Amino acid sequence: MNKMRSLCLILFFFTVGLAKYPEDEKSVRWLMNRWQQEYNVVYKSATQNIEKFKTFRENVKYINWLNKAHNGQTEFELNKFADLSPDEFKSKILMPKRQPPTFESSRYIRGSGLHERDLPESFDWSTQGRVTPVKDQGDVGTCWAFSTVENIEGQWIQLGQPMTNLSVEQVVECDGVADIPHNNTHADCGIFGGWPYLAYQYVMKAGGLQTWEDYWYCCGLGGKPGTCDICPAAGYNWTRCGPPVPYCNMTQSCAVKINPKKFVPGLKVVDWKAVDPNETAIAEQLMNIGPLSVALDATLLQFYHKGVFDPIFCSKSNLDHAVLVVGFGKEKDLFSTKPFWKVKNSWGETWGENGYFRILRGSGTCGINTQVTTAVLQKP
Repeated sequence: MNKMRSLCLILFFFTVGLAKYPEDEKSVRWLMNRWQQEYNVVYKSATQNIEKFKTFRENVKYINWLNKAHNGQTEFELNKFADLSPDEFKSKILMPKRQPPTFESSRYIRGSGLHERDLPESFDWSTQGRVTPVKDQGDVGTCWAFSTVENIEGQWIQLGQPMTNLSVEQVVECDGVADIPHNNTHADCGIFGGWPYLAYQYVMKAGGLQTWEDYWYCCGLGGKPGTCDICPAAGYNWTRCGPPVPYCNMTQSCAVKINPKKFVPGLKVVDWKAVDPNETAIAEQLMNIGPLSVALDATLLQFYHKGVFDPIFCSKSNLDHAVLVVGFGKEKDLFSTKPFWKVKNSWGETWGENGYFRILRGSGTCGINTQVTTAVLQKP
């Protein structure tokens, strides 16, 4: 599907071997018209259409610059976010940047001393039937809940249970946990962001999770049919999260919708662990434990298309997006070898490499090694 979409959308120029979009007004209007048809985008007014065209054209130039700057090692393209400026993308899709917490020593799973050379060439849970399908968080900052739930899904499968899509919406609507003991700025803030390590604590306290089908995802649908106007969770922390949405509908929110009788039988989160930030240790535990929740600075991922993501700049200490590491490998060419992580995102299957991306492994790229966590489930 991605290949067909690219053929529809992209007019290529070839300069030093790099694909490039045309930047003249006529060509960009053609690109935008095809993009609107592909993604079924209709604007409310002529004024909005003019504003969005300006943004779209700036993004065309920005993508061309990214492709040139990365010299073909990572490729960027027009995608579902093509009419969002980088600032809009950060405010709508990503979370507010936060520094990763450091946990008490007993919380960490340490490596066994394994060396990088002792690891297999590649490993991938997604090819072993251990990862649920890619989903789409929509136009809100709920990646933290997807990362949390997807880790729990993986742990459930590791216990020999059937693949089950668990409810992300339950976590978004019902989790108001704040990290009061450590007196920092971290809290779970619904559509405005959160932290997987706190979300595990919510699931522990709640006693379980419903399935995706029983408590389906609606908060990120952006006005489409099925959208819900959720109210803040009990315990929502104004100081750490900011003011909640000005309007909400209690009948569409946790207090009315949650049903503990529908929790998946036997699924209990009894603890959570962090993994040592050493990336060889992370690879070792990935193989031992299953897919791991991670966080990173995703500022330059907006228009990622394919390749090993090795951005020209990103922060190792200010994180704004949570995802799921499912595997690792090495990309080789005539001149170099690039070790990478394979990561499941929550921006739908049309984004990136069928909903996944690869990012450089071994250098703490974008802080991906600084907030690696997993739930611990009760064994049968």
